[in-house]
Amino acid sequence: MGHLIWYAAKPPARAVRKRLDQYFDGPVEITTFRSAWGDPEALFVGIKAGYNQVNHGHLDLGNFELDALGVRWARDLGADNYNLPGYWSGKRGGKRWSYYRLNSESHNICMLGGEGQDPMARSNFILQRLNGTTPAAIVDLTDAYEGRVNAAFRGIAMIQNRRAVLVQDEFDIKVPCEVAWGMTTDATVNIVAASRAVLNLKSKELVARILSPAGATFVVESAEQEPPQRANKGVRRLVLRLPKAGGNVRIAVLLSPVWEDGDVARKAEIKPLKSW
Repeated sequence: MGHLIWYAAKPPARAVRKRLDQYFDGPVEITTFRSAWGDPEALFVGIKAGYNQVNHGHLDLGNFELDALGVRWARDLGADNYNLPGYWSGKRGGKRWSYYRLNSESHNICMLGGEGQDPMARSNFILQRLNGTTPAAIVDLTDAYEGRVNAAFRGIAMIQNRRAVLVQDEFDIKVPCEVAWGMTTDATVNIVAASRAVLNLKSKELVARILSPAGATFVVESAEQEPPQRANKGVRRLVLRLPKAGGNVRIAVLLSPVWEDGDVARKAEIKPLKSW
């Protein structure tokens, strides 16, 4: 009989990771930003691009997830029961896309005209500014909204010394339709003003503000589903709906943790994504 000895030495100080931001290539592309390593309350945000037809894929190009204060504020619900009828029928019109956890409606993205993204869509990052004072990334989502747009882009940036996150969407819409911006969360949500919501989870707070367009309002919706789908008990959706939007449309939402020192970002410069 042989013996195997495994020993994991403590990495030397020079091996400590210093890069706060990272791009991961592949059929699913990911860009991540964080405010610090080794701080359990650090701000973290990740955004995805790639191909909707990857194995186990959802209709969620441009989806983001956000952590801060030791809490996940913007989340992905994950998979449903693999044995649901048609679960693996993933081409256009496939039964797979009727399930809430897999289609666009449950994800932290925009929907146009009440329709999900094209199951065959591809996307890619056209900007990545990493490891500087204001890290940012932009995804070209034009293919995801095939037929409804001439162009579609999502930008995400850490601002104010990595203490808040700006999510900015821009569309050139062919025919006016409803544009719905949504974020899935386990937090309780209190709409304190038309364009401002306070999220509470585990005694922590995050403030969401609509910076563009003027006059847009938040609503809270349920993410709960009936059997045989998973229930998503207590999960909510923070939603912004523009009932009939056409031409050039910009949605900008600022997500600001309420830090221990009481500081919270209240504004951000809004400029076209092409100027980022």
